[in-house]
Amino acid sequence: MKIPKLRIPGTLALILCAWLPQALLADTLLSSDFETNPTTQGWTSIGGSLATWTTNDAFSGTHSLTATNGGTWLSPLLPTTPLQWYRLSFKSKAPGVPATLGAAGYAYWAASYYDTNGNPLVPDQYSSIFASADWVTNEFRIRAKCLAGTNGTLLPELMAIRFQAINPQVFIDDVVVETTTPEEVAQWGDAQYDQLPAKLAYVPKADRWTHLPLTLNRLRTGQNLRVVMLGDSVQSDTQNSPFDAWLERLYPGANIQLIDSIIGGGTMEYFENNMAAEVFAYQPDLLCIGGISSDDNLAAFQSVVNQMRANDLAAGRTTEILILTKQWSPNTVADDYFLDPGYTELDQVPAGNPGGVPAGYRGDLLNFCATNDIEYLDLTGVASEFIYGPAAAAGVGPPANANGDPYSYWLRDLIHSNDRGKLIQGRMLEAFFAPPPVLTAAQTAGALTLAWPLASTGFNLETATTLGPGAVWSTLPATFTITNGQNIVTTNLNGGLQLFYRLSRP
Repeated sequence: MKIPKLRIPGTLALILCAWLPQALLADTLLSSDFETNPTTQGWTSIGGSLATWTTNDAFSGTHSLTATNGGTWLSPLLPTTPLQWYRLSFKSKAPGVPATLGAAGYAYWAASYYDTNGNPLVPDQYSSIFASADWVTNEFRIRAKCLAGTNGTLLPELMAIRFQAINPQVFIDDVVVETTTPEEVAQWGDAQYDQLPAKLAYVPKADRWTHLPLTLNRLRTGQNLRVVMLGDSVQSDTQNSPFDAWLERLYPGANIQLIDSIIGGGTMEYFENNMAAEVFAYQPDLLCIGGISSDDNLAAFQSVVNQMRANDLAAGRTTEILILTKQWSPNTVADDYFLDPGYTELDQVPAGNPGGVPAGYRGDLLNFCATNDIEYLDLTGVASEFIYGPAAAAGVGPPANANGDPYSYWLRDLIHSNDRGKLIQGRMLEAFFAPPPVLTAAQTAGALTLAWPLASTGFNLETATTLGPGAVWSTLPATFTITNGQNIVTTNLNGGLQLFYRLSRP
């Protein structure tokens, strides 16, 4: 795919506006330094002596929380606004050796949810606390969950922050939860992604939006887009990534409401019997099904699709459907590792696959989607290309030993992603929905700064001195940086020499 070229003369006078950070007016829901007994402030310990308030170590003051061997601390219940973003920060010290086979997770942090009566709800957000010999700062972002009210309204849930030791001892101090904005979340996600040793090089298929015209129209015209993410705990990890904040940045004015209908280990058989509560009540514009544990039960898939369309017909609505193959791979025994070096993303159109539609789950689901005029995204192929490509090259690729290393870099346990893995999963969906990139340029002090969206993965920046059939294009050797969702390259102007630049990818 070639992107239209941008002519950059040596005396270019274009201006590339820099993003100027703005102060956030945050509401603080929780701030605990643990200098006062936490149980008097609503914190709950689970596990007796396995979770204690201690003076053995602290980041500030003299006290902190500590837990070991499954011991857990749970914060007071916090009121939230449906789908509001929150910033979680805390200090941790985890000086032992991680004891989670196949994962880099040392301990867990989580956001757990409850109804207004304090009854626990199913959807949650789990991730890793990593090993550290000394105190470190942790920064995470949480999108609040919600319940369905009447006529598609969204009702708030209560949230508690959980700290849970897996095996070795972990210390926690200075916990803060406060509101933030999608713009800040997108930039936080960029900064975290920039630190990963491997970056996504996914090239989405050209025909990927054939069955999503209404969804793309809502994004392009800055409308509300309500998405129900239906599936199991792996789908929950994808839903808990910040891909909606990234997409809102790519499509100014769009408001994406990302709602999870998640059951850990959930199957399509469960959802076909619970469509009213899990899907219809939210009145989605897009139903995204993924990570489902039931594999090839296409009869259950068909039942869900038929019910969705019948409900739309009765309500005078149109809900588009996107079905994902398994997003990520468990890290246990070889039979469970379903990523493969020979897998590449299958085209959404069966005839677009030169080798034909393969046998098995990916191929069966592709044919099912084609028959039902449903959009299909082969995330198994996309994940395989990443793990056996950029990740393997960076030393964090497929399992190479009995402990599941180095693939364990992406996981908090044998099956689920930590926030590193979630960033990659979120980038996959961001790239899938991303519009064609625009290459922009600015000249300052004899240097040229070129920029294009980070979501436009797999592109090379090329340059030539002339245009036309005889033009010789070469990849520009340059160091990329990430700023506000943009790939940034700065190069010299070469003494006024006229140059042409373009983005190119296979």
